[in-house]
Amino acid sequence: MVKNGAGSKGAAGYAFCVDLSQVVARGIAVLDPTIKDADEALGALAKAASRELGVPVAALHDGLRRRERLWPTALPEGIALPHTILPEIRRTLVVPMFVPFGVPMAAGEQPSDIIIGLFGGPDRPNDHVRVLGRLARIANDPGALRALRASPSADDLVHTLLELDAAHA
Repeated sequence: MVKNGAGSKGAAGYAFCVDLSQVVARGIAVLDPTIKDADEALGALAKAASRELGVPVAALHDGLRRRERLWPTALPEGIALPHTILPEIRRTLVVPMFVPFGVPMAAGEQPSDIIIGLFGGPDRPNDHVRVLGRLARIANDPGALRALRASPSADDLVHTLLELDAAHA
């Protein structure tokens, strides 16, 4: 549940709207042209999230791998939204990544160059679904994807993602 007051609250105290600025930490984005495959991409997301969440990289990486094996999260637009829910995660976190040459997230998939990882805990499933919904709105906008792809740095990627989220709210 979002606790800092953004969005309206329902009777149970759950926020109706999760603003990405609440779940994306500055300095967390990954911009890495050396990533060659999906497992490396998931590992880089896990490493970035581990620093912020205090959860071991291996646990986060394994959670992302398990979820991707069940049903790959790549979309035809060249964006993937790998996500996991693990008991040791205490808050929702989004890690944006840009891989300039793209990587197929599963066999036979077209490469994804925008990969946005989502990490959450079982006590906040509503946040997880709402964040996925916000990311899906951005993923459906070709102009938004062009703007993300044009980000020259990891910091710019975060800034652009947050601007796009505000515009698509």
